[in-house]
Order: sequence, then C-alpha cells, then structure tokens
Amino acid sequence: MFAVVSLGLVLTGALAAAATPALAQAVPSGPPIRLFPPPDRLAAPEADPGVQPGAGRVLDDPLASPGPSAAPLPLTPLLAPAPVTPAPDRAPPFDVVPIVVPPSAIAVETLGPLDPDGAGPLAGAAGLGNDPWRGIPRAEVLALLPELPTLTPSPAVKELQRRLLLSRGSPAAAPGEPEPVRRFGALRVEKLAAMGDPRGAADLAVLLPEAMTADEAAARALTDAELLAGPLDCAAATERAKPFSGPYWQRVELFCRLRAGRIGGGMPTEAGAAPAGDDLAFDMLREQPGGDADFLRVAEAMAGGPAVRPRSLKDPSPLTLAALRTLQAALPPDVLSLTDPARLAAVASNGGTDPATRVTAAERAATALFLDSRRLEEAYRAAPAKGDELLRLKDAAARDRTARTRALVQQAMLAAMGGGRRVELAGLALELLDPPMLAGPVGAVVADMLDTLSPTPDAAALAPAAARLCFALGRADKGKRWHDLALRSRPTAEVARLWPLAIIALGGGALGPPPGGGALGLAGWLDESLRGADAEARARVAGQLALLQAMGLAVPEEAWRRTADPEETAPTPVNARPPTADPALWQRLAEASADRRVGETALAALILLGNAGPAGTPPAVVARVVGALRAVGLDNDARAIAREAAAALAG
Repeated sequence: MFAVVSLGLVLTGALAAAATPALAQAVPSGPPIRLFPPPDRLAAPEADPGVQPGAGRVLDDPLASPGPSAAPLPLTPLLAPAPVTPAPDRAPPFDVVPIVVPPSAIAVETLGPLDPDGAGPLAGAAGLGNDPWRGIPRAEVLALLPELPTLTPSPAVKELQRRLLLSRGSPAAAPGEPEPVRRFGALRVEKLAAMGDPRGAADLAVLLPEAMTADEAAARALTDAELLAGPLDCAAATERAKPFSGPYWQRVELFCRLRAGRIGGGMPTEAGAAPAGDDLAFDMLREQPGGDADFLRVAEAMAGGPAVRPRSLKDPSPLTLAALRTLQAALPPDVLSLTDPARLAAVASNGGTDPATRVTAAERAATALFLDSRRLEEAYRAAPAKGDELLRLKDAAARDRTARTRALVQQAMLAAMGGGRRVELAGLALELLDPPMLAGPVGAVVADMLDTLSPTPDAAALAPAAARLCFALGRADKGKRWHDLALRSRPTAEVARLWPLAIIALGGGALGPPPGGGALGLAGWLDESLRGADAEARARVAGQLALLQAMGLAVPEEAWRRTADPEETAPTPVNARPPTADPALWQRLAEASADRRVGETALAALILLGNAGPAGTPPAVVARVVGALRAVGLDNDARAIAREAAAALAG
C-alpha cells in the first residue's frame, strides 16, 4: 500500500512539472489573464420555451459548482489569454448610473480669534447649550456677573448658576471694544469660589491659565475657598501663586510647609530644624505692616510653639481658620458673629470647637448651602443635652426655634423606640422648619427622619407637612405617598393648599382626578383655599395660580377674578411687575427669553431671584422667571424653582 501511494505522488509531481513550461508558454506577456467568463457569457438569455429551466441562468458565484440542470462551464476559456481588442472610442455605458447630488452653496464666514476665556468643563446638554452667550455683548455680561447671588438658600438657583458659570462659551466683544480690566474667565472662577464651589472653581481655573495668571483677586478667592472647605491642595496653590508675590502668598506657602512637616506633637519632621522664632519666614512676616497676627500665632503653634487658645476671634482669615482646624484648636463663641457662611462652615468642621458653637455654625452654613446634610447631621448629633431636655422637647420647641433645639429633636428621634413617640418627634421636627430651610440640607435631615416612618393612618397627622417637605426636596415618589395619605385622612384647607405644589412636583396629570389637573381640580382647590380668606390668603392663592400658569396649566379668567380682593376697584394685572423687581432686569428677561438667548435669560433670572431665592421672592417675579426659563428650554430648572416657591406658599 505504501508503495502504491508513493508511486502516485511521484507521477503527480512529474505531471505538474511537465505542465508548468506549457502554461508558461501559453501565457504571453501583455494584459492580465481573465479568470472569469466575459460579460456576455454571464448575461442571462431571453426566455426561450425550448430551453430547459435553469439551462442558461447566471451563477451567483462563477467559481461555484453548477447545479445539475445547468450547462457545464468549460475550463479552457478560464486559462486562455483574453483576445486583444482595440480600445473603444469611449467607455461602455454602465447598467447603473449613480446620481450625484450637486453640492449645496458653501457659506463663508470669517471666524474671530478663539477666546481663551470661553473654556469650560460643561458643554451641550450638561451645561446651558453649545452657545449660551449668543446675543449679549461681553461688556454687559461683565457688568452683570458680580450681581449673581452667593448666599441663596435655594438648591435650584445654585445649580442653575453653577452650570451657567461652568458652561463652555463666551460673549462676543463689540467692534472696537477695549480689553476689559478683568477677564470673563477670571470673574467666573471668582464667583464660583464665592458661592461655595471651590471644586468647580478649580476645575475651571485649570482650563483658563491665561486669565488666572493675570488676575490675583480670582487666584486669592479660589485659594481662600479651598482653605475654608479644606483640605488645601498645596501643590496647586503653589503653582497658582507663581505669578504673584506679597505677604498673602508667603503665608500660604508657610502654612503648606508647616502642614507637611507637622507630626503628632506639632514638632518639625527634620532633625535640627530651627524653632519657630528663628525661622526667617516668620521674621519676614512679623516685620510686614498689616500682617495677619492671628495666623502667625497659630503658625507658631503648628511649628512646635505654645498652644493657642484664642479668647476672641471676631474676624479670622481663611488661613487662620484652616490652621486652627489643622490643630483642632477650640474656637471662642464670638466666632458666631461671622456672617460669611464659608467661614461658618470652617468653624463647624473644627472638631475642637464647643459642640453648641459648632451646631449653630453648621446650621447657618447649611442653610446657605455651604455645608451638606451629612455634615450637618454630624453636628446635630454632637450637641449635648442637659438633664431631661429630651423628654421636654415640645415645651422647648414652643419657646426656642434654634439650631440646638432641632439638634435635640434629632437625637431624641435616634433614641426613640415606640412608634407613637417617633411620630410625635417627626411632627415636631417638621414644625421647626422655616420655609427657606425646606429645600436645603436642613430639610433633608428631617426628610431622612421621615424615611424611618411609614405613611400609615397612624401617621396621618404628619401627612400634609411631610408631603410638602418631600415635594420641596424633589423627592416626588415619597411626597406622593404622603400626599395620598393626606387626601384619604385629612380633606381640609391644609391639604387643599398642597394641590398646586403637587401639580408642579408631579406634573399636570400625575395625580389623576379629582386632585389632578383640569377644571375640577382647580375649582375644588379654589373653593377650599378661598373659604373665609383674608387679603393675605388671597394674595397667596394668586401667587400659586401664577406659578401654575407659568408651568403651562391653563388658568381661566374666572379663577383670577375669584382671587381678587373685593375691596379693590381696579385689580392688579396678572403680569404686572412687582414694585420690588428691578425694571431693567424685568425687561431684559422678557426680551432675552423671547429671542431664546439662553445665557442672558439665566443671568437675568438669577439676579432677579437674588439671595432670597424662590421661597423669599414675590410669586409674580418667580412666575416670570419660570416662564422665561421654560421659553429657552430650561424646563428642569424652571420646575425646580417653581417647586421651591410653591412649597413656601403651601405652608
């Protein structure tokens, strides 16, 4: 068997070797060999009744084996050279001619130089669109930016402002306009730092190196914000300080050196290091006029000098507060005279401070959104109770609505085991909330307490206030559960006041009849809210109607007439400007929103709301702001602002 196979292989090799020269002679030089039949061989013949089906069909693949009914394809033409034919005068026509669409007209525009101040970490939908500053001159933007609020208690306002400042894009300069004293990018960084967003300010500053190297005020504002929020990024601060000089930056450098070299007892890490009194940096800073004496005393303690126990600290610098926090040194009670929430947040984060001082500073900082709910809750838990205070909280709350009382309610709730006691304490916590606190961290702490309860009939007394709080915070699902309980249990004027808030928080038809959108729900709410209402109550209802209309709900003329004071001979028009609203901003907001100028609309809206926020601004102003924001596509921001205003009116 082996011999037969070997012989076959030898014969096959010999035949192949013999055929090779013949093939080489059969293929002349010239055009390449055609490996497929010419096109006329592949074309399907016309139908012929005498031809068997499939005898002349076109093969999908010329190299595939033909079917049993197909005519055999001879192999010789595949190996023979193609006949040489003279080139035709023109190319043969194609069976399929592609249709080429002529190009559209090209518009040529002259692009100005790329504005280095237009960088930003947010673009497109994450920010305020791709061109938020279209249509407003740069000079007007630079004049309005310093007016943006920094102490608002409104999370909705603060979030919109943050996105406005972090959005990519910049306003165009007018022809021939001189360069401004302070650049657009630097002003954005400074405003973000002032409103308590040092992380956002730092992210923006990285993208604006030219603006930051030329603006010391913005660089200092960012550094101070980082010092107060802590911990300071010393590497970034050192790089930021390179273009500048002066005592401030020398003190920052000294703080970073001391913090890096400090160990448990406050001694320098390097052996043989000079004591604080002999350090050249200390000597230079002591000799400079107008220096920060409080910081130098704390810095000496960081270097291993005597411990500091300040008896008074009425106006400490951010550096001083950061150094005291590093040492965990106690702060005196008069530090509460501070009005800056950023510095109050630094006081609250100092573990060495008296708990009573810390809890007051923490709540004031949290109300202005400079401290989150987690850190506020930590400060609440640290406040000490005296005697049997936790058992007499109802009496204490009647005469003292301070941060300490709210802290004691929080502690009592953590210790309570019985369901009835927990419901009582949750109701007390809800009563102690002021309207500006609802949507922020103070309200969030109380809402977390409510999460430990179930919306059952035993807690029906809490339902209206609980629904109001959850809606104000944007917790729509939880708010709806409490609202449903209120509707089943307490169909009173208190529940009726929730109807506009529920419509705004859940959307027009989310509640369904009877409390849902439509004439029946509107009429029922008006009947209950206006029964025996005085002028103040009518004004509140009119404000709620204005918010509903701004959110797209159709309000009939009859509803407006019912809210008018019967003693008024000439009722105030619905869209009239309140006397407290700036007329120039009022007009700017209307024109910018009509022209869909997003950045200008947001800028005017934020300044109109100011530090009071939606809860403290006249409802007519809030309604105009909500309608303008919806007109430029900022629907989510509009709903959040309307929700906060409606929660305040529902109290």
